[in-house]
Amino acid sequence: MSEKAHRRELFQNQLWQGLNFAAKAGFLAVLTPWMLRVWGEEGFGMFALASSLLVSMAVIDGGVRSLTRIKLAEALVSGVERDFHRHLGRGIAAFGLVAGTVTAGAAALAAGGVWERFLHLPAGGNLLIAVTVVLVSLLMTSFLALEPLAARGRLSLLKAANTAGAVAAFPAVALCLWLRAPVLAAVCVYLACLLTPNLWLIVRHRLLGPGVRREWRELSWKDVAETFRAGGWFYSTTVAWIVKSHALTFVVSAASGPAAAGAFYVLLRITEIIGTFGSTSSDTALASLSHARTKAERAERFRSTYRYAALFCLYGAAGVGFLGPLALRLWLPQQPFPPGIGWAMAAYGLATALGRVAVNACMGTGRIRAAGLGTIAEALLVTAAGFAVVPRWGLEGLLWAAALAGGCLLPAARGLSRDLGQSFAAAWIAPLKRLLPLLAAGSAALALAAAQGGLLPAGAACAAVGACAAVELRRLHRQA
Repeated sequence: MSEKAHRRELFQNQLWQGLNFAAKAGFLAVLTPWMLRVWGEEGFGMFALASSLLVSMAVIDGGVRSLTRIKLAEALVSGVERDFHRHLGRGIAAFGLVAGTVTAGAAALAAGGVWERFLHLPAGGNLLIAVTVVLVSLLMTSFLALEPLAARGRLSLLKAANTAGAVAAFPAVALCLWLRAPVLAAVCVYLACLLTPNLWLIVRHRLLGPGVRREWRELSWKDVAETFRAGGWFYSTTVAWIVKSHALTFVVSAASGPAAAGAFYVLLRITEIIGTFGSTSSDTALASLSHARTKAERAERFRSTYRYAALFCLYGAAGVGFLGPLALRLWLPQQPFPPGIGWAMAAYGLATALGRVAVNACMGTGRIRAAGLGTIAEALLVTAAGFAVVPRWGLEGLLWAAALAGGCLLPAARGLSRDLGQSFAAAWIAPLKRLLPLLAAGSAALALAAAQGGLLPAGAACAAVGACAAVELRRLHRQA
């Protein structure tokens, strides 16, 4: 892929992720109050737990998805088509084995009533968890089947499918609420909307063709075991990300019940403005850095990716820091959040985003072991904070502690800089300097809007920040 094509893919990837995030933000902003009215705090907490399970079940991935994308990219570089089909077939088979086992286990626990007792759920909670696990397993399998598109540098197609599903879920779940359907029905409708576009892409691009099916027929247990062995360090990064994000929802629920988990879920989704949407360009790093043949080419690909991520993450952090408390007062007026909650969310989001950029780049350059060790240490610290910090300093303290734990990835980031032939400052700090003048102007507008405390000033400030970000984005492409 040429540098011009790479930057075009970066833009399309960011565009679709932005539309996807806007759809989910609209879903959260509009439907959350409605869910609370129809289902009550406990019912909304159950929906929040099911939604968190959608993300948390990435823990069963075993590192297979990231490994598969890397192997597919390497097969494209070598030009051996049989290797391409073999890696995809092995990846899907290995994940299918794990997903089937987890589904059976979740169903057994539901039959024994374990979920309701452990998570303090009301009646129907066991069935909700079991059905959610089945549907999420199917959704995750469809994501793995789409990896050939990502390996070919067409990740934006996957993001477009995700956006279509998120857009369709908005009116579909709204209809469930209007009909006063139970939480289980809404969850099923929501996940079905996300799954359908993926299935269409799989059929449209014939991703599970004869070559893949032939590999399945010749697959052995040894092949499956080797796939899991090779994906071990990739898996550690996935587990760590889950532990420091949506898995914490279950910790909060176990400690304080589903109502508190629902409040934390809202905080978590707001931080995704930075940690997910802002850093989405880093998703392209796995394939683009794997394709790069020289150190200079890798450095240029990383620079492009990091500048995109820094642009959206810094502006997103300013917006969350200044306007986050206003959003919380609108969505959860009954929750007494402390004044500094906005900046706690911003710090957590930035730490998540930088960690995501570093880990994806390490995967693309073969430094996955260093990234894995850093993420394991981070996960242990965040888990400890979940039990030690929340009882004394609440959700704000948990967010700050999780943000500080992100420092565990600094050794991996330094090693990555050396692989790119640069110093740490040149790779990670220098690209930020050019963003500061317009960022300061946008932050001043946000600070003024926060002081006034109304929706109209907040909207005007967001428009000003968007204009500043658009100018910076245009400058990035012109310099390219």
